[in-house]
Amino acid sequence: MKIDQLLLILFPPNSNKQPTTEQLSILKHPAGPAWVLAGPGSGKTEVLSLMVLRLLYVSDDPIQKLSISPESIFVTTFTDKAARNLEDRIGQYRKQIIAAHPELESVDISKLRIGTLHGLCNDLLQEFRAPNYQNVRLMDEFEQAMFIYEHMSIVASKDFSADQPFWEAFDYMFTPQEWKPTYDRLPNKWVRTSKLITLFNRIVEDNINIAAMRAASPHWARLADLYDEYVTKLIKGHRSDFAHLQSRFLEFLPTPLGRAMLDGEGTGRPGIEWVLVDEYQDTNLIQEAIYMALAHRSPHNIVVVGDDDQAMYRFRGGSVECMVTFDQACQVYLGIAASAVKTYPLIGNFRSHPEIVEFCNTYVTAFQTMNIPGARVPSKPLMQSKSRIAGKYPAVGILTAKTADDTANEFAQTIVDLIRNGVVTDPSQCCLLLTSTKETPNNAQKYVEALRRHGLKPYNPRNKAFLEQQEVSAMLGAISSLIDPDGIYIPPKPDELNEFILMCRMAYQELLPSHPPLKDYIDRSVAAFSDRPGAYVNSTLQEIVYYVLSCSPFDGWHADPERRVRLGKLTALFEAFASMPVPERDKVQRGSMRVDPESPYTIHRGWVRGFYSLFFGYLARTGFDEVSDEQIICPPGYVPVMTIHQAKGLQFPFVFVGHISKKPAASATHRLESELGAFPGNPARAFSRPTAAVRAELDLIRQFYVAYSRAEWALVMVGSSAQLTGGGVPCGPEKNWLRRNVRLL
Repeated sequence: MKIDQLLLILFPPNSNKQPTTEQLSILKHPAGPAWVLAGPGSGKTEVLSLMVLRLLYVSDDPIQKLSISPESIFVTTFTDKAARNLEDRIGQYRKQIIAAHPELESVDISKLRIGTLHGLCNDLLQEFRAPNYQNVRLMDEFEQAMFIYEHMSIVASKDFSADQPFWEAFDYMFTPQEWKPTYDRLPNKWVRTSKLITLFNRIVEDNINIAAMRAASPHWARLADLYDEYVTKLIKGHRSDFAHLQSRFLEFLPTPLGRAMLDGEGTGRPGIEWVLVDEYQDTNLIQEAIYMALAHRSPHNIVVVGDDDQAMYRFRGGSVECMVTFDQACQVYLGIAASAVKTYPLIGNFRSHPEIVEFCNTYVTAFQTMNIPGARVPSKPLMQSKSRIAGKYPAVGILTAKTADDTANEFAQTIVDLIRNGVVTDPSQCCLLLTSTKETPNNAQKYVEALRRHGLKPYNPRNKAFLEQQEVSAMLGAISSLIDPDGIYIPPKPDELNEFILMCRMAYQELLPSHPPLKDYIDRSVAAFSDRPGAYVNSTLQEIVYYVLSCSPFDGWHADPERRVRLGKLTALFEAFASMPVPERDKVQRGSMRVDPESPYTIHRGWVRGFYSLFFGYLARTGFDEVSDEQIICPPGYVPVMTIHQAKGLQFPFVFVGHISKKPAASATHRLESELGAFPGNPARAFSRPTAAVRAELDLIRQFYVAYSRAEWALVMVGSSAQLTGGGVPCGPEKNWLRRNVRLL
C-alpha cells in the first residue's frame, strides 16, 4: 500500500477531516532524525498515530508486505493516559484499514511498543531478561522514601559535627520551617530523606559524572559516597527506583544482549527501527542518551515531537535544552551534521478562537528573555489559527474587581451567567487554572468559596489538603484505633507526627455515634487480639483496610468522585507499605501483624511504632501530591479547579486563569541544576544555561503560555485591580501591557 492509498482510506474525499500540509510533510518523512515543533492544539497526537500507521502499512511492495514490524516501533508518551489515547486512536484507524483491506488483519498492533519511557524500559529489561534487572522490584515514590529512610546511614546518623557541614552545603534546598544551618540540631529524618531523594534522582536524570563530583569539594565527595551507598543497597535489596530504572536500561543497551535487542540479531525478534518521542520538551539528559542509543542504527530513525514553549517540568528534572538543541544532540550522539536534521513545524492551531491564538503569539514573543540564544528553538514560526471557532465576540478578556474577594465573586457569577444564558451546557466546560490549588487565602480558597456561594460545585482533587479530608483522616484514625486502641504507642513528643495521629483518631471518633457497624468491627477486631497473645493476626493490613472500606460511611463515600479518588490513593499507599520487606528480613512482609504478648489487645509494639514513624511519619512530614482519577478530567456538574501543570494536554471551552500577579523567583531546583551542571556525564552535552533568575522567568512565561493556550472559545485573565497592573510575568513585559493587549470585560 502506498501512502496516498492509506490516506484515501483514512480520509475519504467526503470527510470533514483532512491532514494539513504540515502534517503530511511529517507523515512523508523518509528516514533519519526528524525534529517536529508542535505548537498547542496542532494535532501532534494525530501526527504520531498516522506516522505509526504509515510505518505499519505503507510499502511499495506489490504484495503489500508490512513495511515495519510492530515490535520495531518504539513510541514514548509523557503519561500512561497519553499512551492509551494514542493506542485508541491507532485502533480506530486500524478498523478503517481492515475494512478496506481484510488481508491486513494479521498485523498485530498489540505488539507496538507504546508507553511511557519508564514503562517500556521496565518491559524490555524483563522481556530480554537483562542481567542487571533480574528479580528487581520497581519502587514507587513512597517506597523509595521508605527505603532511603530505613537504609541510608546519614538518615539515621546523629553525628552533628560530621553531618552538619554536608547539609549546610545544600541549605538552599530547605525551607525555614524544615531546617536552617544555624539550628543546633540536624534536619529531622524525613526531611533528610526528602532531600536525598531529590539529590539522588537528579544525579541520575542529569547524567552526572560521579568521579568528577567526587574530585570536587568535600560536600560533593560526601554526596558521591552517599550515592554509591544508595546504589549498593538498591542492588543488594533487589530494588530500583524510577530514575535508576532508566540508568539500568541505558547500561543494558551496549551489552551484547542489549545490542542484540536493538538490532534483532539472534533474538528471534525484530530490532528497533523507529523511535518516536512525544512531549520531548520535558525529557532529561539520561532519557536523551537512551533515545539516541535506541536510534544508533543508520539511518537513525528518531522523530521527536514537542514544543519548547510548553516545557514545564524542570522541577522534575526536565531539561528543555534537550528540545532546543536536538539537532546538536544528533551531531554528538549519532555523528549526523546538525544541518542534516529535518525540521517540521506544526503551526496550525485547531483548538482556539483566532483571537486567542493571536494573543498567545504576542505574549510568548513579548519578553526579551525569550529571544536570548538557547531560550527557544531558532527561527521558530508563530502559530496560525486553523480552528472552526469564529465570531466577533471578545475571545480574550480581563475579569477584575477592586479586591480579591470581589474578583472571585465576579468569576463565579460569570459562570452562572454562562450557564443561565445557554452559552455552556455544563459547569465542567469552564475551567479555573491556578499555579496552586491549595485551598488557602492566597491560592484557591476565595474562588472555591465563591463557587459554592453561587450554587456551583468545585472539583479540586489537588487542593493540597489531602490529609485534612474527612475520609482520609477517619480511615487513618480507624486503623490506628484498631492496632493501638488506647494510643499507648503514639509518640509522646508534641510534634507534627503526634498531632497528626491524634487528629486522625479524633476524626474516626466523630464518625462512631452515627455509624455503629464501623465501631462494632473495630471493637470485635481488638477483642479478638486478646485471645491470641504473640500470635499472628489472620488478616493482613491490606485486608483490614478493605474491611474498613466496606463499613459505613466509607462504602457510601465511594459515590463521591473526590472522596473516591482520595480513598483510592490512600489504599494504594497502604498496599505499598505492606508489601515492603523489613530491613535485613527480606522474607517478612510488613502487612503481616502479630499480637503483642505483653499488651494482648494491641498489635506488637515494634510493628505499631514502625507504622507510626514510617507510614504516618511520611504523610505528616513529607506528604505527597494528590492525584485525580486520570480517566476523569472533571465529572459533569462540577467546575474544574486545576493547576496549570494538571491542565497540560487538556482543553476547555472557557478558561479562566488566576494568579496573574505571580513573580518569577529562582528556586532550589534552578540552583541545584546549575551546581550539578559542573559534572556532566557527557561533556559534549554540557549546556551553557542562562542565570538561575533568567531560567526562572523563562519557566514562568512558559507555564502561563500553557495556561493561556488551553482555551477554545474564550480566555479570561482573572485578578484584582492591583494584580493586573503589577507588570512582569505573567501580565507582560511591562506595566499595563496586559491592559493594552486585552479587553476589560
